[in-house]
Amino acid sequence: MYHVFLDFEMNPIAADQRQYDDPVRHEIIEIGAVKLDENYQLTDRYDKFVKPERNTITKKITSLTGITQEDVENAPVLADALLDFAQWIGEGPVRIYSWSISDFNQLYGECWLKELDVPRQFRRWMDFQRVYTRLVGLSRRSNLSLQNAIGSVEQSFEGRQHRAVDDAEMSASLLTLVKDKEAFAQRTRIIQQVFKPATPSGTGSTLGDLFADAFAKLQSEEK
Repeated sequence: MYHVFLDFEMNPIAADQRQYDDPVRHEIIEIGAVKLDENYQLTDRYDKFVKPERNTITKKITSLTGITQEDVENAPVLADALLDFAQWIGEGPVRIYSWSISDFNQLYGECWLKELDVPRQFRRWMDFQRVYTRLVGLSRRSNLSLQNAIGSVEQSFEGRQHRAVDDAEMSASLLTLVKDKEAFAQRTRIIQQVFKPATPSGTGSTLGDLFADAFAKLQSEEK
């Protein structure tokens, strides 16, 4: 089993190009991802633009991401971009991760809208924002941003926020940290002090053990 953490940047569909019951209101304009081996260590990066078919890049998106219409003008459309991305992922057993379920909903909704098949590689998917939020003891209703999650482990964001591959790599660094149970317990000590996750007395379990057990349970739930 290997692991792929992905992120999409998106651009709004033009108002005259959408229906009220369309499942999505945006198009993917950048696919970024990192590949981790069985030990959750980074082995490869992927970053490709996607040409939107129902709008040009808006000024707001350029301001947020730095992506311009010139960047995507000669890029592949989603159908071709997904084939290339699936080839990069490969044919072996893989689990896909994203920070929040919004990327999953975008991919499946946009594929439905454009009558595309979702590559089989994307069928095993974990919402890591949900997992991380539960592991640090926050409510399921908490919408912890990636930037705040990075800050929670006293780490600085590297690269540019709202660029797909940089967001994916920073998210994957949290996944790698979670798998090191003692390091995760140490790096999240501020949150632990605030929320005081309980350690059952008499079990001999460390807080790191509890996090590792919780993560394993969440992985099994996502299968």
